[in-house]
Amino acid sequence: MIRLPGSEVFINRMVAIRNIMDSQKDKDVTIRTQKPGDAGYIAYRHCVLYEKEYGLGGTFEHYVLDSFAKYIEHRPAGEIWVAECNGQIVGSIGIVSTDKSTAQLRWFLIEPEFRGIGLGRQLMIRAVDYCKQKKFSRVFLWTIQSLKISHHLYSSFGFIPVEQAVNNTWKKGVVEERWELLLKPA
Repeated sequence: MIRLPGSEVFINRMVAIRNIMDSQKDKDVTIRTQKPGDAGYIAYRHCVLYEKEYGLGGTFEHYVLDSFAKYIEHRPAGEIWVAECNGQIVGSIGIVSTDKSTAQLRWFLIEPEFRGIGLGRQLMIRAVDYCKQKKFSRVFLWTIQSLKISHHLYSSFGFIPVEQAVNNTWKKGVVEERWELLLKPA
């Protein structure tokens, strides 16, 4: 067999693409509302992934755990949706009311192997539709500047960045951004 220069790279890429496509076949994902035990797991995965992918440490873990503790303790209006595949949580998103007309989008996460298949969009649709159904006039979220793919998704739903702030709490030089979506005139 004759191998052309560069053919090894091409073959390796084709094998990688085929493996990705084959792995997607088994990804039968369902979306449901939160049940007991989900909040702890979602908080855990946020902390693990944000440490691994962005270097955010223990103070970020406190922030995430505290936000879930407050949600569970006070039960404001809102909902959490969980994406599952074969009984394993692979994504989440939440909406929490901050007042009668305003909601906050929180706890949005997609496991790395489930990114790029439209799951984030499906969860965003659930969250935004819920906000419309509950007649919130404004939805906001806080994110970090380095999450460019998420920013693209947020903007496709009409969210716009309205504020930036440097936050050295989790890691030096992290820039947080507040994004807002107006659902109807205030």
